[in-house]
Amino acid sequence: MLTSVDILSGRPSSPMYFLFSAFLGGNFTMIPVVLSINQLVLSRELSAPGELRRRIEDALEYREDAQERADQSVAPVLPGSFLRFLHETTEARTEELRESVANNTDDRLQERVETFADNVLTDVKTVLRTLDTEPVQIFAVIKVTLGTNHAQQLREINRIEVEFDEYLTDDQRNLFGEIRTNFIQIDVARKYFRTVYVKKELSHLSRIILYVGVPAELLSAVVLVVYGGVKTTPLVAGWLDVLVPIVLTAGFRPFAVLFSFVLRLSLVAQHNASVAPFTASDEEHQF
Repeated sequence: MLTSVDILSGRPSSPMYFLFSAFLGGNFTMIPVVLSINQLVLSRELSAPGELRRRIEDALEYREDAQERADQSVAPVLPGSFLRFLHETTEARTEELRESVANNTDDRLQERVETFADNVLTDVKTVLRTLDTEPVQIFAVIKVTLGTNHAQQLREINRIEVEFDEYLTDDQRNLFGEIRTNFIQIDVARKYFRTVYVKKELSHLSRIILYVGVPAELLSAVVLVVYGGVKTTPLVAGWLDVLVPIVLTAGFRPFAVLFSFVLRLSLVAQHNASVAPFTASDEEHQF
């Protein structure tokens, strides 16, 4: 059918000839470039023993600090469970803060703390509910913390401490400090899990690009080699009627894979760009 309407012709000027040549050249250029960029990023994992030890010790110190503040001996090791652990600790401290100001003589302080506590607990419950419904994967942890770095809540803590300094007790100041630290720990966790996720996705991208790119290159090369026999060999023309749709699909697959990975990674980077206590207005969203 394709040969009858002159789409597949033996002429070098045929549109299909140019298309397959573009696939061959484009994928041949794109695949090594993508692999080189990925390997450059992933090469940071190749470190000297001293540097690796420092990184492990920093991670252990961070985990132990989270355990001490939660008054628990052992913190979870899975990303989703650890994120739940941090949010449950924040929830407990926020409830303690709200109860501690319930009998305060200053009504304005009670109202501000109540509003602050409601805001924090709403975020916490949303995260916990999402973790309950999402599959236990690292992307679920990334997804549930997109656009939430608690910058506004950290600012509200500072404002309350400054405006009501004379009415706050030492225990209440300590609770504010613990909640502030918990927010920072959550932000560190989401940044670290984002780094792990990006590395895993780049490794996966390298593998998938090879899986789909190499066959696409081979098929494009085969079609170009036999393309000149379309006019002279009916058998070749018949095979091309079947082979061309397959090669077209294979030729576009590396670009489709790259598009999907880049779109997902750029979305994650966009909504996790800033570090608390700073934020960008286009990062945050309301749950």
